[in-house]
Amino acid sequence: MISKENKLLIRRYLYAMINMYGIIPLRHAYHIFSHQNPLLNIDEDDFWEFTMLDQSDQDYNVAGERELLVEERGEDEDEDEEFYLYGDWVLMDLPQDFKRIKKLQHNRLYYVPEKDEFLRRENEWYYERTTATEEYRQYLKDSNPGLSDDRLEEAFFEALTQLHSVSYGKTVEETINAVPRSLRLIGFTVTDEQEDELRDLLRRMLDGTRQEALRGKMYKYHKLPTTLEIIETEGLTPENVSRIHSGKIDAMELVPQIELKQPDLAQQLATIYQQ
Repeated sequence: MISKENKLLIRRYLYAMINMYGIIPLRHAYHIFSHQNPLLNIDEDDFWEFTMLDQSDQDYNVAGERELLVEERGEDEDEDEEFYLYGDWVLMDLPQDFKRIKKLQHNRLYYVPEKDEFLRRENEWYYERTTATEEYRQYLKDSNPGLSDDRLEEAFFEALTQLHSVSYGKTVEETINAVPRSLRLIGFTVTDEQEDELRDLLRRMLDGTRQEALRGKMYKYHKLPTTLEIIETEGLTPENVSRIHSGKIDAMELVPQIELKQPDLAQQLATIYQQ
């Protein structure tokens, strides 16, 4: 039996996961939750039962892969079907959106922040205030004189919405290129001369809001070393591993150094961290 308090905590995690990843297999959702809350001792079967039953009263959904692919299930199909957690606002056009996000997420690592930071993401509009975010607000004011506060917020969160899609698996360049187009569509002025400045601001916002989903500590729910752990053990110093995981440096910055002595390892590292 899951207590009322723990049910509320699970819901917070589920919304944070949807906002972080777009879609996520329910088994992974459980392992992230249990990894960050080991003392609660919530059984996986109880977690699944609560989540499946609770979805009818919430704004999240759980469905099998075949349902999301809009495929008929045969009588002799494998029972080990993958079930996914998602929000209606993420998968608005089935099965295209599901296929697209799943493809974008292929072989991507889940960025799992510390618990307090993770739970702040239950709010889909959460962002970290940085110099870049404030400069973006000023950019909007300067490039669109007379902008009302409401319109300013609309343009500000339009960029955040686009940047957030990096968590779903879009590349940084795809995302950054989409923002000027989307701003123009909702009636804002973005001149050709301003685009380079805007793109630079967006890259800095992306770093500051930690939406890259590439630099954080990985959750582990088994004792077997991951590909990333093997690469780090063989090619990186403990100091550099710590700097990558804390976000102080980008792993790609180390590739040229490793390439001189271990070109194969450098290629693996580049592949696993590439956008």
